[in-house]
Amino acid sequence: MHIRTVIEELGYPPNEAKVYLASLQLGGSSVTEIAEKVKLPRTSVTLIIESLHKKGLMHAYLERRRKVWVAENPEKLLISLREREAALKVILPELQSFRHETGAKPTVRTYSGAGEIKQIMSDMLETKHHISAIMSWDDWIRVLGKAYVDDFIETRYRQFLRIKLLTPWSRTALALQEKDKEELRVTQFLPKSITVNNSNFIYANKVAIISLNHKRPVGILIEDEDIHHTMEILFESLWQSSER
Repeated sequence: MHIRTVIEELGYPPNEAKVYLASLQLGGSSVTEIAEKVKLPRTSVTLIIESLHKKGLMHAYLERRRKVWVAENPEKLLISLREREAALKVILPELQSFRHETGAKPTVRTYSGAGEIKQIMSDMLETKHHISAIMSWDDWIRVLGKAYVDDFIETRYRQFLRIKLLTPWSRTALALQEKDKEELRVTQFLPKSITVNNSNFIYANKVAIISLNHKRPVGILIEDEDIHHTMEILFESLWQSSER
């Protein structure tokens, strides 16, 4: 995984991530030196550095009447993330009250056949949200075809969408797990006592339940915050009892 991509995922614009990394590599340096390193106009880099300074990621000192900029320790990124998380937790109850006041009604859509099931998969990519899934990997390949599934994995990776996958153990599932790191996935195996007869995908505020009947697969896509939240809790409980 590219370091700059991870920093951008934390909410920093691409050029801010670029300037911060360049400053880390250069050590104490002037705006001009940083601009040359990142190949951006000096005026743009000046504004970016000022923004990073306000966010606590860069500081300056004078050396022989020359202003020198230094990137803060990368641990500052983690501290900043924790501070934002703490701030969000403070206002979360009020945010939740707003959600309930909207009275939004859940929506339910049905899909039939492999072609329509692929529309659900496209929705996952278009929603651009990380995914939790419970499914039989072997059945998934059998119904949708390996070529399609490989294309889905590649597109998901390009969009930096991670997936947590629970699946029964099989040789093909084990081979899939070996590629977890390069495909932004974490795969765990369901306890042998659990039999999976359908596939479940949890993402954004949606839950997709898909029956992989070999004659006529069908799917239901539910968009509802409360159902999504309940399914997330059930998934995490099952995740904790599964095997790596």
